[in-house]
Amino acid sequence: QEGPESGDRRDAGQQCRAGHALAVMTSATKRRDEAHKAAENEAIIESSFRRLLASVEAEREKLRETWKQINEERENTTAEVDRLRLDTEEWCRKERRRIEAEWKRLDKLTEKMGVRSAEAEDSLNINCSGQLLSLPKKTLCTVEGSYLNQMFSDAFIQNVPRDAEGNFFLDFNPVCFRIIVKYLESRSLRPDAPVPFVPPEQQQNMDLLVEALRLKPFLRNNRISPAHSTSLLVSGGTVQATVHGWQLISTQQPLPMSGSSYFEVKILANPDPKGGLAIGVCGHMPQGTEVNSLRSITADHAVLYNSGNGLIGGPVSTENVEKGIDLLEGSVLGVKHDITTRSLQWYHNRISIGSCSIKADSLEHLRVLFPVFALYVPGQKIQVDLDAPLERRPPKVSTPKP
Repeated sequence: QEGPESGDRRDAGQQCRAGHALAVMTSATKRRDEAHKAAENEAIIESSFRRLLASVEAEREKLRETWKQINEERENTTAEVDRLRLDTEEWCRKERRRIEAEWKRLDKLTEKMGVRSAEAEDSLNINCSGQLLSLPKKTLCTVEGSYLNQMFSDAFIQNVPRDAEGNFFLDFNPVCFRIIVKYLESRSLRPDAPVPFVPPEQQQNMDLLVEALRLKPFLRNNRISPAHSTSLLVSGGTVQATVHGWQLISTQQPLPMSGSSYFEVKILANPDPKGGLAIGVCGHMPQGTEVNSLRSITADHAVLYNSGNGLIGGPVSTENVEKGIDLLEGSVLGVKHDITTRSLQWYHNRISIGSCSIKADSLEHLRVLFPVFALYVPGQKIQVDLDAPLERRPPKVSTPKP
């Protein structure tokens, strides 16, 4: 017969077996769940990998299509470039042929426009404003490119008017034309023949005529006169004073009278700017005692601006030029001659400082205008620019009426 203790042991064993069975069942369930989850994860991974492979393949297909398009475009571009190259080469060949033909046409026209040597011995009877001249055509050939050469060529000779006697009529200044003919006749015998002297009263007429006819020998470059009787040191356009006292020098040629003209002077050194440096124009080249006296030429024949003072010169009628400007080192004084009003316009550092008109009774002494420069103090030095560019000129100012 079992006691109470035996029953307790039996119950405890049953409970232990039940707990063990429960643990086994729980462990099996856990393993089953884990296997199920692993199977699900594998399915998910496989699905993602397949999608990745499909995406990679799609990208590869896009790349293949893009590369195919690039190849097609390259082939098309190459073909277009080749076509353009051929078209350009053909255009260049046509243009070359056209240019060559144009050059040939111009050569023929140039030959036609000039007096040929075969007809150079022909004589021309010319009525120049009432004065009759007879000269051979070869005389006109001495200045290449002149309008006189072209005027009596085959291309234009029919356009030259004739008088009642059949002489070629030229409406030129007869005095100037005779000077030109005399020079051309001398040049036909001696190519280096000097240009003849032009009377001052005819200088403006001559400048207008030679410019119109493009007679280059008469259109000479101006410069500071290399032959002078002063102690000034002249090198190109530079003038320097070496002794105390007035020393005057001018250019070799007057200003052009065919139109307005301009020149300017840069002050390189001026130890004493108070009245010892003057720049302007004169009706002739200073000579003799004039080269040592400022007063001798300013009385009737010159107009100058004197440093630190202002305008000096008897020919001045009216003026509004600023006074007392010191011509210091580095400054620039400019002078413009207005041929239409016969007035002078003055500029300091290319800024207008006023203008002056010339007395009517002084024009006789100022038919031509030579740029003139007067230095007084040793060490003064100037740089003359007779070809100052037009675009650097200051604007025009009003001219006072005489």
